[in-house]
Amino acid sequence: MKSNKLDKVYLVVFLILEFIIFFVFKYFDISDIKIFIITQLVFVILFSILYFVITLFIEKLASRKFCIKYNKIMREYQKSDNAKIFYDKLKNMKEKPIGDDIQNTYFLSLATAAYKNGENEEALKYLDMIKTDDEHILKVIEDERQTILGKGKNRA
Repeated sequence: MKSNKLDKVYLVVFLILEFIIFFVFKYFDISDIKIFIITQLVFVILFSILYFVITLFIEKLASRKFCIKYNKIMREYQKSDNAKIFYDKLKNMKEKPIGDDIQNTYFLSLATAAYKNGENEEALKYLDMIKTDDEHILKVIEDERQTILGKGKNRA
């Protein structure tokens, strides 16, 4: 959803800047097509790089609040080893994960916490929410699924 909004902003700003370039060429009566094409190419490249950097910065900034809260919960769990509090705090986080890697980490933590609290159906549901093509992560998910279903080596 956010990507769609950013794409619309990109398009609108791009069109406005294109209009400005046309206006400048018209106003200064620059008729050399080579200069116009080179200007357009440089503009497109610079604007695309700028858009990429700004999008990356916005995503990092937006995920920062979540990561701070998530890391705090993880540190508390490592100290207390209380799975119930860990699960409750993860489920009740106001901040939402942004980005696939952060979402996958969050859902894997929720699955682990649910499993440690005996809520196997919930744990499987969270594992199903993880979206990745990474073979290592897929193996971790499958191992976790086998553990939850009672077929794993590390049954708790």
